[in-house]
Amino acid sequence: MRLLCLFLTMTTLLFSQDLSTKYKYILDLYNKSPLRANLSDINQVKSPFYITQNVQTDFNSSTLKLEAIIENRAKINSNWYELGQSCQEICILEIENQTVIILHNNNKIRLSISKVNNDIKVF
Repeated sequence: MRLLCLFLTMTTLLFSQDLSTKYKYILDLYNKSPLRANLSDINQVKSPFYITQNVQTDFNSSTLKLEAIIENRAKINSNWYELGQSCQEICILEIENQTVIILHNNNKIRLSISKVNNDIKVF
């Protein structure tokens, strides 16, 4: 029994010495690493996120008229367009509840449904 306890104690001591050398190696690597960046260095870095442009809202409404929105489709000037679809000079960028953002002649335009009809019932 004493031999077993002695054997376990010796193996534990050998193992702990092995761990201490590993930890020492890790700490040496950490100390050799370059210093961390300062806050002023971080503030000088440009933002990696795309900054959206303001959407143009003033546009001749007689040219483009939003007539209806159903799920991810919008009816503009009696033609149905899906989200992301490009046809003629119109590209649908975003569809919301009452508005659609389109790309027309390289301009972002927000179209709104001009008249809300409360008489429409969906069964």
